[in-house]
Amino acid sequence: MTVLKYPVIPFTLFIALGILAGYYLQPGLPLLYSICFIALLLLAATYFKANKTLIPKPYFGFAAILFAFIAGMGLQQLHYSPNYITHYSHFLKPDATPVIKGVITERLKPNEFSEKYYFEVEAIDKQLATGRLLITVPKDSVNKLLHAGDVLFIADEPQPITPALNPYQFDYAVYMQKQDVFHQLKLKNNYVKAGIRADFNHHIQNFRARLISSFAIHNYSAQTMNIINALLFGQRQDMDKETADSYTNAGVVHILAISGLHFSLLFFALNWMLGPLKRLRHCYILHFTIIVALMWFFALITGLSASVVRAVVMFSFVLTGTLINRKANIYNSLAVSMLVLLLAKPNFLFDAGFQLSYIAVFAIVWLQNIYNKLGRSKYWIVNFGRDTVAISLIAQIGVLPLSLYYFNQFPLLFLVANVIVIPLSNIILGLGILTLLLNFIFPPLAIWVGKLLELLIVMMNGFIKWVASFQSLLLKDIPFTLLLNLALYLTLVMAVLWLYKQSYKRTAALLCTVLLFQLTYMATAWQAKHREELVVFHNYNNTLVAQKNANTVTVMSNDSLATISPAIKAYSKGSFNPAIKTMPLQNLLWYKGHTILIIDSSAAYLPNVKPEVLLLTQSPKLNLERVLQQLQPKQVIADATNYKTYIARWEATCQKQKIPFYATHKKGSYILR
Repeated sequence: MTVLKYPVIPFTLFIALGILAGYYLQPGLPLLYSICFIALLLLAATYFKANKTLIPKPYFGFAAILFAFIAGMGLQQLHYSPNYITHYSHFLKPDATPVIKGVITERLKPNEFSEKYYFEVEAIDKQLATGRLLITVPKDSVNKLLHAGDVLFIADEPQPITPALNPYQFDYAVYMQKQDVFHQLKLKNNYVKAGIRADFNHHIQNFRARLISSFAIHNYSAQTMNIINALLFGQRQDMDKETADSYTNAGVVHILAISGLHFSLLFFALNWMLGPLKRLRHCYILHFTIIVALMWFFALITGLSASVVRAVVMFSFVLTGTLINRKANIYNSLAVSMLVLLLAKPNFLFDAGFQLSYIAVFAIVWLQNIYNKLGRSKYWIVNFGRDTVAISLIAQIGVLPLSLYYFNQFPLLFLVANVIVIPLSNIILGLGILTLLLNFIFPPLAIWVGKLLELLIVMMNGFIKWVASFQSLLLKDIPFTLLLNLALYLTLVMAVLWLYKQSYKRTAALLCTVLLFQLTYMATAWQAKHREELVVFHNYNNTLVAQKNANTVTVMSNDSLATISPAIKAYSKGSFNPAIKTMPLQNLLWYKGHTILIIDSSAAYLPNVKPEVLLLTQSPKLNLERVLQQLQPKQVIADATNYKTYIARWEATCQKQKIPFYATHKKGSYILR
């Protein structure tokens, strides 16, 4: 395998593995300092010993890999902000309301109810503090958008980010932890704005806003402007859900992310415009500096996402290699750019865009030799079409396991969509950049070019919406675990190795990996489908209970739309899509010898029933102490349909009676097995 000839690749790989180990093990900095020092001494000793031998020994390689792994753990812990004594979490006191000073650094994608921002903490109660919080602001007519550089004083106690409270749902708290964010604040009447700090983020946002506002002369629709903002400026926060879903369901959502496609076009455009500089004596370095500076400036404007940084770092290495008359190996360029990004920000490793971007590029490069054996046509249009199809297919195959793991769907028409959309988006991107320049240089001409730009965007959106309308060709809710993800990647790697060389050993290995994937899938599906349990879901609108038996989930609720609720859809997918049955929720349930009594808003119950579990729903007005004395349950549960004031009172009563109390808004869904 060609890639293994380059030592930077395994070194980067073990740095990444060390970052993973550091995140999950959390060994702490003092211990890591000691281990890293020992590993460094071992590396130095094996290096000097290896230099004295004529035939290379493997122990130096093992020492280097060990050092890379431990260095990765240390790197993750160095960037883990709670390890520092100045982190805001060390200043929080129970039953105290701190005054937190900080600055808004970035606007995030909002949800249906709230705007979201990153907030960099600077002080707590006038004491120097560090760290980053998630700020949420309710969407209403009173609250206006915050901007990077806004300085705020907030009088409130940071709360932990709410984790996933139902089985198999996306855990936003875990996602934010991987961004080094652990608490959130909700802004209402608890803050004051104390001016604007003209820092780097503020200036970048203002410059970006000025560029975006230059398109106001065109009077574009909101949908058209959202596409321009995504393609040219990497801003997708305000994109409507319908458009975003269409791009996702058609398999072309990668078009909306600033990536290597954009930087390739920008690089070739800049290289062509600045080409005359290379012909001038001693101006080659100037040519290199201008292109790299402009590309990094574009990266800054678009927000420095993982895919953006990956692309601009790779292009920087390629240009540097050209400058010093060395042709950079693409595998080394990939590994070095990945290493640089992980050294600067280890949490990039957990970013889905980072993972998908690198794997897609690696797949394209690795299969390039096989694809090139097909030969070339004398007609450029044939070559262009074939290249587009081949690259789209290879990239899609490369990211298939990760796409199934993260998004649980697969669009069967992705090739059809990409063949049209990729060249069309290239034209739109070029026209968008031209229109942007003309907005400032010659607005009358910009109006005419902008009309063509708008027409192409409308055509592209219409085509994508048409492709996405074939719902029967979109495979949704595909259950796919991390173990299945790894097994499928192992199968794909062996398939590529077999394509390079069809030997008996590789054929046998490929068949073994296919069998391993099949066995893994069958075992995972069997375990999920044959698990039996009763679940009381965390659901605000209506009480939602499900009983799972082999291959069947019986949903018990008085809500006619319960089966399409997010909680049930996620549970069904995680259980490998068993058959769904529905029935009205009764006040008395039996499950595996357990009796569950449900008391709803009517507060009616049979005093002679002795349930093992008492479920309180819809905020019943009752004397819980008397109810507990009559029914003598072993467990009391309060779901999310109850008022929180009631739940707090019930919890105190249960503590007094020494009966276990379970509130779903704190602990998530209750599972009885």
